Formats: sequence, C-alpha cells, structure tokens
Amino acid sequence: MMIEKYFCVAGHRFGVRCPDWVLSSYEPFEVKIAREECLFFLEVMPEDDMPALLAPYRELTRCNEEPPYLWLYENKVDPALDDVLFGFSLQEGESAALLEIPADLRQPCRLKVRRRIARSELDCCVNNALMLLYTLYTTPFDTLMIHSSVTVFEGKGYSFLGKSGTGKSTHSSLWLKYIEGTWLLNDDNPVIRLEADGTPYIYGTPWSGKTPCYKNERVPLGAIVRLEQAPYNKITRLKGLEAYTAFLPSCSSLKWKRSLEDALCRTVETVVSKVGVWHLECLPDEAAARLSNSSITR
Repeated sequence: MMIEKYFCVAGHRFGVRCPDWVLSSYEPFEVKIAREECLFFLEVMPEDDMPALLAPYRELTRCNEEPPYLWLYENKVDPALDDVLFGFSLQEGESAALLEIPADLRQPCRLKVRRRIARSELDCCVNNALMLLYTLYTTPFDTLMIHSSVTVFEGKGYSFLGKSGTGKSTHSSLWLKYIEGTWLLNDDNPVIRLEADGTPYIYGTPWSGKTPCYKNERVPLGAIVRLEQAPYNKITRLKGLEAYTAFLPSCSSLKWKRSLEDALCRTVETVVSKVGVWHLECLPDEAAARLSNSSITR
C-alpha cells in the first residue's frame, strides 16, 4: 500500500510517497497540502535488481566510516538526472537505495530501494534522502541546515557547534540541568532561516540524531558557540573572518554545486553579522554552562 504524506519544516514544504510510513519524528511537521505546493517531492520505489540499477554509474566514494553509509555515484549516461546520484545503506558492502535527482528540479525525485529491504534500513534510507533533498532544495532560500545542539533560554535559541565528540549535547544538557527555564529545541540538525529583513530564526526539525527531540517550533537565533574541550573554562567573542570560519564547517552543503555553495556562503555571512559568535574552551561541568550562559545572553 502506497502512502503519501506532506510536511513543512522552517516554512519549506515537501512530500513523499512510499510503500509504508513509520517515521514518527515527522509527525509534528505534517501538513495537508497539494503536491504542487511542495518545494520537492520524493517517490520511494521498490527495485528488484539493485546491482543492475547501479551498474551504469561510476562509484565516486563512500562518505561515512560507520553506518548509515552515504555513497556518491557519477552519472554520465542519463541526461534527465543530475550529474551526481546518492546511495544509502546500513551495510558497508553495497548501497541498498539509490536517490535519483532530476536535472529539472521541478520534477519528482526518486528513491529506488531494494525490494526485500529490512524495515529499519528502509526508514534510514528515506530519512537520509529527505535530509539531503532538504539541503539541496532549500539552500538557495536563505536556509541553512546545521550540525548543532540548540537550547532555548528566555525566548532565544543558542546553537552549540563543534566536531563530533566535542560535547555539544553534553553542554546543552548542562544548560538544561543548571540554567532554569532552558529547554531543548533540537540536538543534531536544526535549521536556520533568514526573515525578509535578514533576522535569523532557528527551527526544530524531524532530524535530531540520537536524541528524540522533534519540535515544530522556531525562535530568534541568540548566539552561536563553537565548543572545544579544554582543562579549563574560557569564552571568547569572535569577529569577522574568525566568526565566519567558526560557523561555516557546521553548515550542510553540496560543495561541488557552485551555485549552492555561493548561496550558503551569503547566508552564513548574514547570520554572523546579525548574532554573536563565540569560542568556548571548556570542561563538561556546571561552571562552563554558567559561563557561557552569562556571556552570550547579555
């Protein structure tokens, strides 16, 4: 049985048609709209012979070292499709799904999946395909998907960035524990979007990593903080190029698409000109949470 659903994240509408739907993280974002109102639409289609489907495309790379895996394929055989196609799987041996992006972005995208795919792997493939398409289609519209944990305090969102393992979620949890009135907006992939006047807002999304936090909420962006583990607590305000380079690596992008990269850079420039960007060297303790809170919320 095919199911068709529609969603709205940070004001961007999209739809999906698939054999089944159990991704509960999307429920807060579901809307009732017509397909023609969507920025993009994804059709999920079972495929009997994945090796034969993949054969015409040259494998460029497998991006991740652990599941879920992302594969990139070069397309030089089908002019109706984009030059780069994407595969997804939970197994490192081969892709279990292929995302076909049309050269004409007004046409539906297709995610072709192995017919006898496990439920958990199908959900993973659909979820990752939607995240990638969201980045592709929304970047030109003053929108950034970022890798960050976001807490809300006194009506503003505070975005904690850093390399994997630097303690973004830990620092958010310290705010939740020690800073009264704090709540978690998203713990992995929130979205920043600029208003018409350039004011940046940060939004909850259906994508929150290992923490189930799927809030259809938005708040003004209060500050951005790049974390670094240290044997002490110290916070520094960044300006100009330092602020830009501290924020940029945490923004999702398709770097080989020049037009998208240019749009992303313009949005990043606007965001760092509107809100404070900070560098926090810290321990995972109460003092670090109180230091960052008192510094960036002034």
